[in-house]
Amino acid sequence: MDLRLSGTAQRRVLALVPAVLVLLVGALAYERARSVVSDVQEVGRSSAIIEGSDALLTRAVDAETGQRAYLLTGDEAFLEPYVGARADIARSLDSLRRLVRGKPAQSARLNAIEALIPVRFALLDSAIELRRRGAVSEAATSVGLLAGKEKMDQLRSLVSDLQAREKTVLAERRVAEQRSVRNASFAVGAAGVIALLVSALVNLAFSRALKERDNANTALRDVNQDLEHQSEQLEMQAVEMESQAAELEATAEDLRSTNDALNLTSRTAEQARDSAESARLRLERVLENLPDAANVFDSEWRWRYVNPSGARNLTAIGIDASQVTGKVLWDVMPRLRGTRFEAETRRALREAKVIEYEEYSSELDAWIENSIVPVSGGVMTFTRDITRRKREQQGAQLLNDASRVLASTLDYEKTLEAVAKLAVGDLADWCAVDLVESDGIRQVVVSHKDEAKIKWAKELNKRYPPDYGGPTGVGQVMRTGQPEIYPEISDQMLVAGARDAEHLAIMRELQIKSALVVPMIARGRTLGALTLISTDTGRRYGEVDQSLAMELATRAGIAIDNAQLYRSALAASDAKSAFLATMSHELRTPLNAIIGYQSLLAEGINGSLNPSQLAQLARIRASADHLLSLIDEVLTFSRVDAGKDVVRSDEVQLSAIVAEVLTMVTPLAEAKGLRLQNETIDAWLLTDSGKVRQILLNLLSNAIKFSDDGDIVVRSRLTGDSVAVSISDPGIGIAPENLGKIFDPFWQVEQRSTRRIGGTGLGLSVSRSLARLLGGDVSVESGVDRGSTFTLTLPAKRGASARP
Repeated sequence: MDLRLSGTAQRRVLALVPAVLVLLVGALAYERARSVVSDVQEVGRSSAIIEGSDALLTRAVDAETGQRAYLLTGDEAFLEPYVGARADIARSLDSLRRLVRGKPAQSARLNAIEALIPVRFALLDSAIELRRRGAVSEAATSVGLLAGKEKMDQLRSLVSDLQAREKTVLAERRVAEQRSVRNASFAVGAAGVIALLVSALVNLAFSRALKERDNANTALRDVNQDLEHQSEQLEMQAVEMESQAAELEATAEDLRSTNDALNLTSRTAEQARDSAESARLRLERVLENLPDAANVFDSEWRWRYVNPSGARNLTAIGIDASQVTGKVLWDVMPRLRGTRFEAETRRALREAKVIEYEEYSSELDAWIENSIVPVSGGVMTFTRDITRRKREQQGAQLLNDASRVLASTLDYEKTLEAVAKLAVGDLADWCAVDLVESDGIRQVVVSHKDEAKIKWAKELNKRYPPDYGGPTGVGQVMRTGQPEIYPEISDQMLVAGARDAEHLAIMRELQIKSALVVPMIARGRTLGALTLISTDTGRRYGEVDQSLAMELATRAGIAIDNAQLYRSALAASDAKSAFLATMSHELRTPLNAIIGYQSLLAEGINGSLNPSQLAQLARIRASADHLLSLIDEVLTFSRVDAGKDVVRSDEVQLSAIVAEVLTMVTPLAEAKGLRLQNETIDAWLLTDSGKVRQILLNLLSNAIKFSDDGDIVVRSRLTGDSVAVSISDPGIGIAPENLGKIFDPFWQVEQRSTRRIGGTGLGLSVSRSLARLLGGDVSVESGVDRGSTFTLTLPAKRGASARP
């Protein structure tokens, strides 16, 4: 079978070859274009991942910067980038999650970043919350800063790994893109060359026949037109590829700009880290210079830091501060187990708040104020010595209590015992008081919390009486009036002061550690000495304790002096009362005889007398009656002053008493040309009529005595359960500064008036004393040259009537 083709068929076959070549070139160009587009897309994807990760890291740094600015300033405005960064970071994570889809390694890195972001923001939130509560130092702790730095370094590392991978992919895609463009250009050029060669062969073949040639030429022109069209398309694709290459170059420029921005951000972050480190160093300098003892413990109670003040405290209790770092607190100081310190520290951690409390440290012999501050990953403690303030408070309270006790009674021995009990506890373990008496020095008080020890101390004092003549101690303090302080009582001092071996053993058993002896001085006299002793409680006396003890002793000395003065005053008052009673009794006996004989002579028992003699007897009787009234005043005063006057109450009509008294003083008033007016109401009293009569008689006598003309008015009024009787006179009056003195015994307005008018000066004093004895009072209203009004107020009988 002959398989050879005819010439026409051959020409047709040859005519198809260029078309096939054109199709092949077009397919090849299309495939190369798709490869280039794919490479460009991958480049854009990698660029987007790098840009998104840069944005995420930038916003994380912005959040940290805003938080640091807020911690430093406390201004909430600095938290705006912090709040915005959280939302931007969430959007960046969503965008990156879509971009890395289909990339397992990059997805794993993005998951690690996404897990790290909440941890970092939790640290930032914790510091912000502490700053809002005012805990500035806790918010900026080195532990928190180091933890934040660690998380940011991890975040930068993960972002750097993510970008490094994408930059590698970007570089590979650029190489592939360039290779695709070169391959496409080469393939199109080669296809064109082959097409031209085939066209030449076809033209040679078509030269055999003109028609066939013409037809072939026509077909060739058509093919050439198609090739030109394809070439134009290829040129357009090349231009498009060049445009894409320019875009890729622009993208690369953007990436370079982004890289520059990242470098700037990195430098900013470095500056922020430097600032944080500077802040940490400043905090350490503050802690180094802080007078309070500062300690830092981690969550496992291991020592992380102790400042110089804390080191001094540790050294004071026998602990080497240079060896505690890294050790567990409870291993170094097991005695703190179960104490208030442990309870309050655990409570501060449990409740996440600052705890402050005060307590006495017997190891340091000091009052301390502890501040427990929970921080991220541990706790800080600050210990402040408040001994001076605390002891000043205790001293003030002790002095207040002592003043109250000292003012409560004039029995100074009971008072001193109460003061000694107040001193025992806060100020001393033992307190003793020695007083100077007429027969020498005597220990009047010894006090201790244990009553059995007080009895034992008194027995010891009998067996070994104090040596008040020694060069030191209580006797020397009393002689010199200077305090003696013994901050530390050594065993050698005990040996020097012991009488014998048994006495030394007893003093050693007392465990006396410190002593203070201060004088009790009043009005320049040393009345005694106050001795304070501290035993095994750890207290050592100093200048502050001496000042407090001196103030306490001074107040006790004043109380003793007042009590002694009071006893002397009581003795003088008793002697005065006895003298007045004796004198009045002795005066009344001859005076009664004088009045009796005057009556006999006036009645003419021994013979009649002429008018001149009767007038002289009348003057004798008037003088005797006046002297008798003065003696009665003195007797009444002495009885009232001694509290021996007795009240005999009965129902009394006020108007009858007033009328009786007015009748008695009318002759005196008429002799001076004075008028008496009675404006009293009719009221009933349940009282002692004799004493009421004496009061009204004294007040009316005074009104007449100090008035030269005018009216003396007696008024009364019933007010509720009391009756007020007032006596108004037009006399000389009383100056305001003397109104409080006129009721004092033996005092009158002026001595010249007293000499001119006469009297004992006891009338008003007796009247007020009697009125108060009856449950009432006497008051006065007066002015110079405006007269006076004295008012007697007495309780009225229930149901008493009042008729004018």
